[in-house]
Amino acid sequence: MARALVIERPGPPEVMRLADVASRPLAGSEVRVAVEAAGVNAVDAGNRSDAAWAGVVAPYVVGYEFAGRVEELGEQVDDLQVGDAVWGLLPVRGTRWGAYADEVVADASFVAVRPQALEPAEAGALPLAGATALQLLDRLDPAPGEWILVHGAAGGVGHLFVQLAHARGARVAAPASAARHELLSRLGVALIVDRHQPGAIAAARERAGTDFAMVADLVGQGRLVASLEVMAEGARAGSIVQLEGDFDEAVDRNITLHGVLVRPGRTALDALAARIAAGEARPVLDEVVGLEDARRAHERVETGSGQGKVVLSLR
Repeated sequence: MARALVIERPGPPEVMRLADVASRPLAGSEVRVAVEAAGVNAVDAGNRSDAAWAGVVAPYVVGYEFAGRVEELGEQVDDLQVGDAVWGLLPVRGTRWGAYADEVVADASFVAVRPQALEPAEAGALPLAGATALQLLDRLDPAPGEWILVHGAAGGVGHLFVQLAHARGARVAAPASAARHELLSRLGVALIVDRHQPGAIAAARERAGTDFAMVADLVGQGRLVASLEVMAEGARAGSIVQLEGDFDEAVDRNITLHGVLVRPGRTALDALAARIAAGEARPVLDEVVGLEDARRAHERVETGSGQGKVVLSLR
């Protein structure tokens, strides 16, 4: 048996309930991982609330990034060993039994040996958020010296995105609340404006002295559409959230729009590990809590409070 936060019906955070579930049998290509830590992300809360788009039915368990140790190997797995310290990145669509549990059974292609420099909570905070940030950055492909405006820069994905962008030589601008300015400055954000001031986006362009070559929207709520007026002709925009608003101006001004849903798997994990090894990014842990506090963790990601990542500790 394993302990897990089971959702019997989609709904608010209270629908996640600790329960004992039967250990799943292992297919030949799968591994069983004893979970040490699982990152909390907005998509976890979204699938908890409504899992229809993800193609799963109740009962189910959310959580798509984790760190742990290999407990058991399928007969076809020959590149991992029992006892290996690993991390994993599961598909956010189609995963019925996720990482908010004592153990995860996953195809070995979604699991890799984790960087030795990371503590379990750090490793659990990175796979989904870090791979999303890296894949979005690859799509936008900044050249050294180009300006990029980032919405949600202090969030779970955003605080990693701005570090990776800075490491590539991009100049990062971010609207953010005053409580987040010091953190963003430490992470390499070159230009920070108070997002609560009237005309914050226009103020960012004025201080940059040029239109933005790129905009990354990690929040939604119409912020990407609101940023079109400060983007250069032929600029690039990327979003990891649902698009809202009228994008006719983007077409008229030849702005390229990228929508990014993370591509999971070992390739993504290895690419992220290389960036960690190069010192280009490190997770900021806002809070590490137990499974029993997952409801509060979901409320935090849904309200956008805090900064960096919340992680569930299972050991």
